[in-house]
Parts: sequence; C-alpha cells; structure tokens
Amino acid sequence: MIHPSPRWMVGVGAVFTAVGLGVAGTAHVGPAAATDAAHAQQLVGGVIVLAGWALLAWGIHRFGRESRGPTL
Repeated sequence: MIHPSPRWMVGVGAVFTAVGLGVAGTAHVGPAAATDAAHAQQLVGGVIVLAGWALLAWGIHRFGRESRGPTL
C-alpha cells in the first residue's frame, strides 16, 4: 500500500481547499440563477473543501508525529 508523505498530503489538501472554494464561490446567486444548478455547484465545491480539510488535518497530524525525535 502506498503511504503518501505528510508534506504531500498537506499540499494536496491545500490545493483541494482552494479549488473547492473557487468552485463554490463562482456559483451564480440571486434571482437570475437557476437554483438547482447553483445549489449543485455549491454542494460540489463544499464537498471538495471538506476533502481538502480532511487531507490537511491528516497530513498535519502525521507531520507532527513523524517530526518528533527520540524521546528520553
């Protein structure tokens, strides 16, 4: 099984977060927007952001555990 490095996970998590914010942030709002399409775009963007946050959290957790030296 492949175990990505913590730095890779933090980097990919940051990219996912930025892309998700971009997708959700560009959804049309207001009376001219088709509510179904705008809602779907915001939902997809939100799911991508949550996936990015999960990768960030897991990468930071692993980075903190891996960076420790020997304990006395």
